[in-house]
Amino acid sequence: MTLSVAVDDREPEAVGRAVEAHPDVTAVEVRRLPAADIAAIDPDETGDAGSVLGAVGIERKTVADYANSAIGTSGTDLREQVLKMGEVYDRGYVLLEGDLADVGADRPGLDAASVHGTMASFAARHDTPVLPCSDRERLVDVAIRLLRKHREDPSPRPLAGGSVTGYATPRTKRLFGCIEGVGPRTADALYEAFPSVEALLAATPAELREVEGVGEKRAEAIVETLRGQRD
Repeated sequence: MTLSVAVDDREPEAVGRAVEAHPDVTAVEVRRLPAADIAAIDPDETGDAGSVLGAVGIERKTVADYANSAIGTSGTDLREQVLKMGEVYDRGYVLLEGDLADVGADRPGLDAASVHGTMASFAARHDTPVLPCSDRERLVDVAIRLLRKHREDPSPRPLAGGSVTGYATPRTKRLFGCIEGVGPRTADALYEAFPSVEALLAATPAELREVEGVGEKRAEAIVETLRGQRD
């Protein structure tokens, strides 16, 4: 499935170029979005610019920006951005560009545990998962996969493994189903073993392999998708 994608005009030009280079993207428009940084465009919309689809919005943050906006007192208030996404889109995600291990490099006293706490808070209180991605290329790839998979959900054709599950399913379980290579049954098993995003983030590859349907390669894919790195 291919997509037409809108990128907010306040994003660095390199983000738009990375989106345009993704193999699943057919066209990119740089424009001012009502919320979020990346969203899908309705290709059937007539006029000068297609309408932004309300299915899902992607907010991009560097790790430093996230620490400042979610924990610190400087920068844009991430909570306000998340609430705005909730008004515009059916669901939103925050994707982090960078290594969480560097989170305290320029802010003494701030550690990864504090960041994990805010990630859990956004997932539990605002129904907005925060997913770490190690670099811009992986962040864009995860963003496009999320946009694509949410577009696939209402399709009349059978869904491929890894597509999101039904809207009545708990959001955390739907998120697990968005991981590449994770089908509905494996998403169910992961949700039973790790009923929250933070629990899955904390799981080791060995613990993941104990889940039915998760072998070595799938465990590595889960770790890479959620943490942006291989353990």
